[in-house]
Amino acid sequence: MSVVLRKYVPLLILGVSGFLVIFAFPLNWGVLSGVTTDLGNWVSILASFALGIGAINLFIVHGKPIMRREKGQWIYSVALLSTLIIVFLVGSVYGVKGSEYVFLYSILIGAGLLTLTSLRAFFMFTAFGRAYKVKTLPGILMLITSIMVMMWQVPLFEQIYLPLSDFTKWMLDTPYVGVTRAILMLSGLGLVVMVFKLISSMDKSWMGREE
Repeated sequence: MSVVLRKYVPLLILGVSGFLVIFAFPLNWGVLSGVTTDLGNWVSILASFALGIGAINLFIVHGKPIMRREKGQWIYSVALLSTLIIVFLVGSVYGVKGSEYVFLYSILIGAGLLTLTSLRAFFMFTAFGRAYKVKTLPGILMLITSIMVMMWQVPLFEQIYLPLSDFTKWMLDTPYVGVTRAILMLSGLGLVVMVFKLISSMDKSWMGREE
């Protein structure tokens, strides 16, 4: 494969597609909007193929421990592939909106998400223990502020310490909202810079290593 097909054609496709999608929204031209709609459909088609390739790769990667009966690994691979096959078959037969598929999704994904959410509390407590080291003035202020905000979430303390409740409410409504908006704005600017670097060919990391 020539260097042009391997390197420059993908960069050209990415750049043209990126600029078309970016300018289609503010310009609102009929032809341009139709082109971007077709590009979106192609993205969905390619994502479906990528999902299929990922499933095949999953069988290849987890099939090896099953064939070799690797100790401590093959049973988890069997559980993963069995779940994948069962969910695929149930979704294909009854549809993703069928009661059977919804029930299966609930007991697998729903229970897993609840478990992770419950474990997250313990992770947060351990993180608090490492982060809130009262050795500096910022650490002391962070510790006091966190305790006040957590106390305000408890109805008992909210009724007992009304001034504290008003102060913590002000902290959540004013400084917290301001900082959150600033972080979102910076995240948006970072996303714009990243997209510009991709479509302008300044960032070629997605193409793999340079030869």
